[in-house]
Amino acid sequence: MDTLEPRTKRFLGAISALALIVLITTVTVQGCSPGVTGHARPGLTTVDITKLRTGSFATQPTAYKPRYNDDSGDFRMIESRRMLGYLVHPFDVDPDDTAPSTVKLISSSTDMTADDGIPKVFAPIGETYQVLAGAYVSRTNGNLRSRKKVISGLLRFPTEDAARQAADQFGRIENDSNPGRHPLTIDNHPDAHASSPEDAAATAFIAHGPYVFIASTRIPTPDQHALAVLTGRTIDLQFAKMEKLQPTPLDDLLDLDADPSGLMRRAAPRAKDYSDPFTDTFDFGIYDPAAELHYERNPIDVRNAFRDDGVDAVARRAGVLYRTRDLAASFRLQQTLTETGKNDDLLDPPPGLPDATCVRLDARDSNRMYDAFCVVVYDRYVAAVFDRFPMARPSPTGLYERAAAQYAILARSE
Repeated sequence: MDTLEPRTKRFLGAISALALIVLITTVTVQGCSPGVTGHARPGLTTVDITKLRTGSFATQPTAYKPRYNDDSGDFRMIESRRMLGYLVHPFDVDPDDTAPSTVKLISSSTDMTADDGIPKVFAPIGETYQVLAGAYVSRTNGNLRSRKKVISGLLRFPTEDAARQAADQFGRIENDSNPGRHPLTIDNHPDAHASSPEDAAATAFIAHGPYVFIASTRIPTPDQHALAVLTGRTIDLQFAKMEKLQPTPLDDLLDLDADPSGLMRRAAPRAKDYSDPFTDTFDFGIYDPAAELHYERNPIDVRNAFRDDGVDAVARRAGVLYRTRDLAASFRLQQTLTETGKNDDLLDPPPGLPDATCVRLDARDSNRMYDAFCVVVYDRYVAAVFDRFPMARPSPTGLYERAAAQYAILARSE
C-alpha cells in the first residue's frame, strides 16, 4: 500500500527530476529520438510536443499588443499595475493575514464601485478630484471567529492639493455615511483622517504627495489602543514602500514597451472560445515580484521562493509566467506554487507532461475565479494555467489542454 503523503511524493518527484540532469544531458548530446521537437533541457523529461493534446488553445508564441482606449482609461491600468508593486502587503503589517487576497486595479472613479473593493460611496470624491490610477488589496487571517484583516489602497491624483482635499472628503464621507463612528488618534500620523465605530475596526485616509493612502484594519476584540497602533503601523510601512515611487507622466504611458523582454509572448493568450475563468484582462501585463505577490495564495512562502530562485519578472496573461534564475530554481518555484491547503487536492499530471503539477482548490480564487490550475516548467520559465471545473461533471480535460498548450508555447519560444 502506498503510504506516502501527496506532498512527500511530489517533493520526491521533483528531486528525481533534478537527478536526471546528467543522464538527459548525455541523451541530448547523442541525439533525440525521431519526431521530438523543441529542445531537451537538463532535468526535464523529454516531451514530444507534436503529441500533446492541446484542444483549441494556441500553441505558438503570440505577440502581446494591448488595445488602449483613452475614453475608458484602460491605458491608466499600466500605472495601476506599477503602483501595485509599491502597495504594502497586509501580511507585512500582520503576519497572520495571509488568506487569499482580493486585488483591485483602479483607473478612474468608475472602478471605485465594487462591493469587494473601495466602497462606491467614495466614487463621487474620486470623480471630483480626478483619481487617475490606483490599486487595492485585502487579506484576512482566514478565521471567522477571531477575525483579523488589513486592507491597503493607494490612489493617485493629478496634484498634491487634489490628494489632500480628497483625503479630507473621504474622511468626512466615512463619518457621515456611518453614524456612530468616533475619531481614532494615530499618534505618529496626526494628519490621518481615522475613525472607528467600535474600536475593533478602523479606516484611515492620509495624503502623501499626489497620493491618498487608505488603510482599513480589524482586530478580533475591541481595543482602541491596539487598533490605533495597527493602523499607524500600516501607514508607516506604506510610506516606507513609497520612498522611491514617482508618478509616471500620463503622456508617457503609451510610449512604454508592453513586452520589453518577451515574457508576454511566452504566456498563454486568452482562449478563443471565452472559456477562461476570468472576465476581464485588466491584470494583463508585466509585474515586478512585489506586485505579483498580492495575487499569490501563499505569499510569504512565494516571496521567499522569488528571492531564493531569482525571480525577476512575472507576466500575467491567460497564463501567468515566472522567470527564474535557472532550471533548478524553476523546479523549486513550481513546488512552492503548488503547495496544497488542508482541503485542496493534487491531480494527476496531464498526458505527456509528467513534470507538470496540477491542483484542485477547495475554494475558488477571488481574483480570477478559478478552482484548478497546473504549473509547468521549461528551462528558466515556470507557467501556471487555470480553469474552473463544472459543478455537474468536474473534468480536468480543459485544464490539461491548457497546460499542454502553454508548454508547447514555451518549447517554441526559443
